[in-house]
Amino acid sequence: MKNHATKAPVRHNVLSWPVDLFTKDSLLAFLAERIASDEKTIIANLNLHALYCLQKSPTMASLFRRRNTLVHIDGMPIVWLLKLQGVAATADNRLTYLDWAMEALAMSGKNGWKVGYIGSTPDICRAGIAHFVSKVPNLDIKGWDGYFDMDDQTANSKLNWLLEGVNSFGPDLLIIGMGMPRQEAFLEQYSHRLKYKVAICSGAFVEYFTGGQVMPPRLIGKIGLEWFYRLICDPKRYARRYLVEPVVLLYLIARTCWQPPRGR
Repeated sequence: MKNHATKAPVRHNVLSWPVDLFTKDSLLAFLAERIASDEKTIIANLNLHALYCLQKSPTMASLFRRRNTLVHIDGMPIVWLLKLQGVAATADNRLTYLDWAMEALAMSGKNGWKVGYIGSTPDICRAGIAHFVSKVPNLDIKGWDGYFDMDDQTANSKLNWLLEGVNSFGPDLLIIGMGMPRQEAFLEQYSHRLKYKVAICSGAFVEYFTGGQVMPPRLIGKIGLEWFYRLICDPKRYARRYLVEPVVLLYLIARTCWQPPRGR
């Protein structure tokens, strides 16, 4: 039987940043294809928080511009912005890691893919790994916490210990869960020193499986209200992201688009 290549996702731009139209099924198929092909690939995500961070972090911006970086939609406002451009995006194109991460791990167990995780506190990292092993048959997963100095490249640094540990394990799928823009900056700086086939920037998704955060009902994400649920459950953590950042983002966009003409 011949293997047919998965159709490449359609790429668009939101405020000059690339975004690829995936559904859950097409994203999982793409993931499997890239792991099978040994082509090093990064999967990032775009939402309003990402748009804000991209304005502030040149390193994150560089990662998004890479040829081998694919970017899926992770927020209904991105779907709405695409619709304003005449793009036929729907709620099915909006994918958070809570919607597809467990299926990706199940595929890993079934296909014998090694999974590496970098992120969270040491306790949450250990609890997350234990949870996934208990839920996913045959899952080969190893984790490293995300608390290290990314600039300390001395021989005995925790950073070098982590890089050596990841490379010794040799994950097919590497999940980076350190939050934006740190996780993207880490991949941009150290991807060339890491052995993996597909790397995913996942944010704090592990915390939802370990009790660190309350799991939002999946239905409300499709109507654009998952942010409100998170804000109500953890206002201290999310007030700035959901109440301040959108306003600052609008200002930054307006300043970029409507700069006054320079004097002669």
